[in-house]
Amino acid sequence: MAVSFKDPSQGSDGLEIQGSLYHLPWRPNFFKMADKKNFHVIIVGAGITGLVLAQALKKSGIAYSIYEREAQLNYRSNEWTMAIHWSLDLLEKLLPVEIFAKLASISCNPSVPIEAGGNYPIIHGETGDLLAGVPYAKGLRVPRSKMRALCAEGIDVKYGMNLTGVSFDESGHGVSVVFNDSIKANGSIILGSDGPRSTVRVFAMGNKEAAAVSKFPIWHHNMTVCYRNPEKARYVRQAFPTSYLALSENSYHAFQSISSMPDGPDHPETWIFHLAMAWLGNPDHNLSYKERLVLIKDKAKTLGEPARSAFGWIPDDTLVHKADISYWISRPWNNHDGRITLVGDAAHAMPPYRGQGLNHCICDVSHLLEKIQSIIKGETTQKDAIKAYDEEVVKRGAEEVQCSLDNGMMLHDWEKVKQSPVFTTGFKPMVGHDGINSHEKMTPAAEPETINHVVQHIEAY
Repeated sequence: MAVSFKDPSQGSDGLEIQGSLYHLPWRPNFFKMADKKNFHVIIVGAGITGLVLAQALKKSGIAYSIYEREAQLNYRSNEWTMAIHWSLDLLEKLLPVEIFAKLASISCNPSVPIEAGGNYPIIHGETGDLLAGVPYAKGLRVPRSKMRALCAEGIDVKYGMNLTGVSFDESGHGVSVVFNDSIKANGSIILGSDGPRSTVRVFAMGNKEAAAVSKFPIWHHNMTVCYRNPEKARYVRQAFPTSYLALSENSYHAFQSISSMPDGPDHPETWIFHLAMAWLGNPDHNLSYKERLVLIKDKAKTLGEPARSAFGWIPDDTLVHKADISYWISRPWNNHDGRITLVGDAAHAMPPYRGQGLNHCICDVSHLLEKIQSIIKGETTQKDAIKAYDEEVVKRGAEEVQCSLDNGMMLHDWEKVKQSPVFTTGFKPMVGHDGINSHEKMTPAAEPETINHVVQHIEAY
């Protein structure tokens, strides 16, 4: 749908948006003046990435509007947890001080300081023995819903906005967007932070086929679990208080993490856990919640402790969600002279098997903010700044998506586990990616003798 600007000579006093979202005063050469007064960012997608981006722009005094197709914050009932590690320093610079200060309060395990660091345990599924401890210098695991709610504080999100049109001013400056086939908005640039199945990516790539995700061939299930029993809750996290990944000789993984403690650490009967189980194959998405739970409990019978009890004790009324794991390997898109680009999962949708997704999203925001600031300061043109951002994010994104794909296949094949990037690289960014020099401790068992120990341990079974 074409969108045109309203000239005041025709009776308009500015930019009128149906639904009275906001009005911008008309100015000649509105989009040619790259300063804080006239530069306006349109963010499409209010997930964690879009909200961090909004917070960063707000902190920098840069005008923005943010739109979300979902009806409200945390509209989805499904919950999962995510790791923040090598991008933590970047996140601190992006978020307002008062928001970042609250980060520890939403940690899955608030008893462990963010700066403490540690080792993420990978255990043998059948014996419970430790296969490897993947180190991280500092970091935390957070529930998706709490992280999103924290990043939404003070941000005016326009909900229920489905992007239906994007057009570019013929002068080479400015972008016009349409939501729900009728609500119009104009800005200097549109940033797509609308997730793996990004609508903005369709406009950037030029067609749906080029923007389409590919399916990762895996049965992956997520569960939000409350055992409602203090003894059971304490037991399942006794050995590994925050989280662990159990790898089975039968080529599947079982994951457990504490997600939240609604009534505090002294009330384990209300503790909430995030559990997941996955194995390679083409999933049957027609199974009911109960049928999926039966399938998972049956597989868990061969596991050792603590995984066997953690999955065997799942209450019968638990909703077992199917996770449609998909990916999009980053490739160049048309940024229309720097007026449209992608950030986060929209730029590099990846399987969640190396704990990298959110960290790269935060890295994207950091790089993008720097480019926008350089445009506003007059240090570079919008075209050149966004071109440089795109080139870096496409290269980095493509490498990480491929690495996560390889890791996902290897972790679910017992014969290839020892070759998996999570064992050889851990959570560390790949060579050339942000943070690699500042997180020396994030190389898992870099010493040859330790790697050999892990390999021998796996081969012993």
